[in-house]
Amino acid sequence: MGKNLLCPQLLVWRQIYTVMEEACRMAGDACMSPPPPVFNMQSWELSTYAQKQQRWAATRVWAEQYGFEHLIEELSDDDFYDGD
Repeated sequence: MGKNLLCPQLLVWRQIYTVMEEACRMAGDACMSPPPPVFNMQSWELSTYAQKQQRWAATRVWAEQYGFEHLIEELSDDDFYDGD
């Protein structure tokens, strides 16, 4: 059975978030919403697979909406959380 790649591993996701948050701040647009927040460790443990997938999808939509999709580097399978 193949891997079910839900979202980036938490550490990888936090790194992506930090870069996007800084880009948002540097854009200086008061109307720009910040990127969707990354889970903290407790909420990561308590969230379902669907919630993780939804938050990652929202992050990608945000990046595309504001032209920051290039900030999401090419991720390898090892960078992704697969539910295990």
